[in-house]
Amino acid sequence: MIFNKIETDRVCIVIASLLLSVLILSANAERITTTVGTNNTDWSIARQSDSIKFDYSQYVQGSISPVEYRGRSLEPYHSSYEEVDVNDLRLRARTSARKGDYASEGLILLRADSANSSEFVLSIENGTFIGEFVEEWPAILRSSKSLRYSGLGINSREYAGNNLDYAGSSLLYNSELSKDSGIDMLLTRMNATVRGISLSPNDTVLSAQFMPTKETYYSITTSSTGIADFKYGFFSPNAGLKKSIYPMASEGEERYYGDYNISRSIHMKSDFPRYEEEDDWISCCSAGVYEIGLPEFKGLSLP
Repeated sequence: MIFNKIETDRVCIVIASLLLSVLILSANAERITTTVGTNNTDWSIARQSDSIKFDYSQYVQGSISPVEYRGRSLEPYHSSYEEVDVNDLRLRARTSARKGDYASEGLILLRADSANSSEFVLSIENGTFIGEFVEEWPAILRSSKSLRYSGLGINSREYAGNNLDYAGSSLLYNSELSKDSGIDMLLTRMNATVRGISLSPNDTVLSAQFMPTKETYYSITTSSTGIADFKYGFFSPNAGLKKSIYPMASEGEERYYGDYNISRSIHMKSDFPRYEEEDDWISCCSAGVYEIGLPEFKGLSLP
């Protein structure tokens, strides 16, 4: 049996859009990769986090119209994207639009803490082995966006991922589009366990579990005149070892063509406690709103 553990520093966060204000405070980046390999099967886990505070706000209103440049009329076009990835809290958004009237407003808030160390313990006894990975790198990511468009065509996509859970939408080929969406994702901690047989030359991984304590809310209200795609997935903590992947416990996809008014809300949560904690890193009031000192604004309070 081969056991590898690699640790490096890394910060992974990319944001590009029309900015009104941005604040980033960062330190103590952490990255850990752990692999348990046998003659028959392999299991690995890779985690990265950062102690970071990130605030982003954006507002745009105007007309996407041709621009005269050096005697030429340039084709009118708008494009923007946002991308965040910290400890497997992932946010991706893409918008592209042709000539027309356009207005959007967006907010992104991120808090993450990698001050506590992670730990992997491998024990072998009586021909079996158990590897346990414990991590306390909590993070919260919250996003709100409103968009209004009328013109020749617009595409707007967004995706939220929280440690293998995901939800998102694709609004394509719209001549008229309005959209209001909110994303709230919380990661408290993560536990992972791998079990197997340690009898050389027949070392084998028998089971593996990936157990993050997490919560995700995704909501969207839209009026679409083109194609509207909606997807979500909620994963199972037990790995399918033949393909080394974690299957989905529940997932769904919907597609609409034409003129629709659509509202949907998704709430996904998993809890895998290992011990009794005296104080939560993020305190929670009785109404279910996480109190982390963030400014109050529409669309970003947890239900």
